[in-house]
Amino acid sequence: MKLNTSNARRPHISLTPLIDVVFILLIFFMLVTKMDTYQSLKLYLSQVESTPSQMQEKQVVQIALQSNGHLLFQDREYTLEAFSQKVPADTMSKLNIHIASSVTAQVFVSIKERLVECGYTHIEEWVVPDEN
Repeated sequence: MKLNTSNARRPHISLTPLIDVVFILLIFFMLVTKMDTYQSLKLYLSQVESTPSQMQEKQVVQIALQSNGHLLFQDREYTLEAFSQKVPADTMSKLNIHIASSVTAQVFVSIKERLVECGYTHIEEWVVPDEN
């Protein structure tokens, strides 16, 4: 028994309903979207009364974090409190921390959090390999 397959046609897919749905969605999103115009703020700049050479330049400070949680600054060991009193946060532009590979992640995270609490905002970390 032979089946007659010559009458089988491919179904015709019409894209017209799909285009209608896309336009309806487009209109919907255009209606529900809030269109705001951006307002500008007037910016009043104060005049600098001193020349740049008279202004105190901020410095980049290099410290080393040791595995016991102390900071090494200018070949002297400091606790975090003593370091923040010696070098206030507003006198520097950036704080570079050289971290020994023996420092645990817990010590580093706790010291960094305490530095941020003391006002040191621009902190850059460097991991230094141990010297053999």
